[in-house]
Amino acid sequence: MFRFAYLIMICTIAPGFQQETSPTDSEREKDVYAIYSLMLANPQTSHGADNNERYLIAVTTAPGYPQQPCVRPPTVREADFREALVDYERRKGTPRQLKQTLSIRKPYVLLSADEVREFMATRSMPRIGSEVAPEKFRGVTDVFTLSDVYFNQRRTLALTAISTWCGSLCALYQWKVFEKTDTAKWEERKWVGCVTIAKLGDAE
Repeated sequence: MFRFAYLIMICTIAPGFQQETSPTDSEREKDVYAIYSLMLANPQTSHGADNNERYLIAVTTAPGYPQQPCVRPPTVREADFREALVDYERRKGTPRQLKQTLSIRKPYVLLSADEVREFMATRSMPRIGSEVAPEKFRGVTDVFTLSDVYFNQRRTLALTAISTWCGSLCALYQWKVFEKTDTAKWEERKWVGCVTIAKLGDAE
């Protein structure tokens, strides 16, 4: 009798543990991938021209560089930017797993951490007896890494970062800001910021 009652209790409570995505979460995800798609519409690299036949993108996000976002907002946008910084400080240690939902002009592949390391190994300093790069890396010069996207409270301003890596002395790190317009479209804001370039052993 006791056993029967216990089973009934489990059947009654179990549905309460189902997780559902709220409309707010869904809208936030749309904003995140709209911003990612904008960043990858015409991405800048440290070597200038984008010669990638397809984009290789790390599936796991990573914090931007430098760790303290180097963006200076105009005075009238300082309050919103501070809110985005609060979101950044709260969530910067939690990586995001990217989904195959980018809307960009080139084909792309999401790489695992092991695949990113494999790509970097093929682009490191030449070694005697090194093998030819695997087919999956041919026609590609860069691997891209994105940070998560951090918002102000109204989700009208977004802070994020992107990096490209093409070799031991070939990399570019950028913080970017996007703002939602009155037509609900995201646009990049060219505020005062910094760009870090790894070239010939120097950072600029």
